[in-house]
Amino acid sequence: MSAKEIPVSVRRLIVSVEMEGLNVSEFCRQHGISRWLFYDLRRRFAAEGDVALELRSRAPKTVWNRIPAETEEAIITERKRLEAAGLDAGPASIAFFLPAVLDPGLEVPSEATIWRVLTRRGFIVPQPDKAPKHAHRSFTAERANECWQIDDTSWQLADGTEVKIINIIDDCSRVLIRSKAEHRCTTETALRAFVDGAEQWGWPARFLSDNAKAFRFGLAEAAALLGIAAGHSRPYHPQTCGKVERFHQTLKKWLVAQPAAATIKQLQALLDQFAHIYNHTRPHRSLQRRIPAQVHTATPKAGPADRPLNQPTDIRHLKVRSNGVICISRRYDISLGAAYIGHTVTVIITGLNCHVFDQGILIRQLTLNPNRRNQPIYNRPGHPTTIPKQL
Repeated sequence: MSAKEIPVSVRRLIVSVEMEGLNVSEFCRQHGISRWLFYDLRRRFAAEGDVALELRSRAPKTVWNRIPAETEEAIITERKRLEAAGLDAGPASIAFFLPAVLDPGLEVPSEATIWRVLTRRGFIVPQPDKAPKHAHRSFTAERANECWQIDDTSWQLADGTEVKIINIIDDCSRVLIRSKAEHRCTTETALRAFVDGAEQWGWPARFLSDNAKAFRFGLAEAAALLGIAAGHSRPYHPQTCGKVERFHQTLKKWLVAQPAAATIKQLQALLDQFAHIYNHTRPHRSLQRRIPAQVHTATPKAGPADRPLNQPTDIRHLKVRSNGVICISRRYDISLGAAYIGHTVTVIITGLNCHVFDQGILIRQLTLNPNRRNQPIYNRPGHPTTIPKQL
């Protein structure tokens, strides 16, 4: 019989029985206890009194692999900080940021230990039913800018106005190429986000989207003129663009933790702030906890099929003058025609190849003549005899 199974009455008898003339072995055999327990209980009763009769826990007073209390409190503090900031607060993320807040001499525990601490403290409730039923094969581009994923998602301003956020993710490095707030997702706004991202990260070889008209037709046609291929998922199969679909959740979780934006401009400021956090400070799980921008820098680059990768691209947003001309750095005057006076157009120049887009539609494509400033629509003097077909 173990010490926990001994009734209190037997314990009381052990400490009160007279030892004179007592056969201890026979006494212990009759009550199902050991001689060691008999003498140990009497010894403790003499030293502690009635306290010795109470049941004692047999658990060790100290656990050799238990992390220090200071480390456990640092884990909880970091968990609360990440949650308040709207960032991922799982064990892996906590382990990444923990070295910066731990006191010198304290070691960073493993992710499994952090998980156990969070579970014991009630921050994580295990949900085995959410475990994947089978492993999915993940397809990832081998080079940066080999493939971009683009998609839009809905968001609301402070007054309830619904707007769109266009997100572009690099398939290989997971860099957030561009996150742009717009009132609507159209060919024009999609191309604007595409061009803004290319200004910072370079052009992709191809892009992948869902079947939205703005992406599959408008943006695909504009990108094709720049040597960029386009692909799309089959209907009702969002897993094809799973990386950007998952990013929507990460972005919205962060936005919820921020003050609500009252205008598109304020929302764009928040998106730019998160883009810096996501690209330059936040480790990515699929990258073995590396930073996306660092991976993009260290990875070989791809690019459009019909242009050398070593030629820089100049991207400008210009307003057409009253004479139907746009001026580029006092170097070129490109004629567009009176139909576009007052419009703001996007000009993309790579080497001597020039493409001009108005609201996402190509309105002029030309090879710049470096020996002259004026780049007319017609290549012969005098008035045209026929009106050329607009692109």
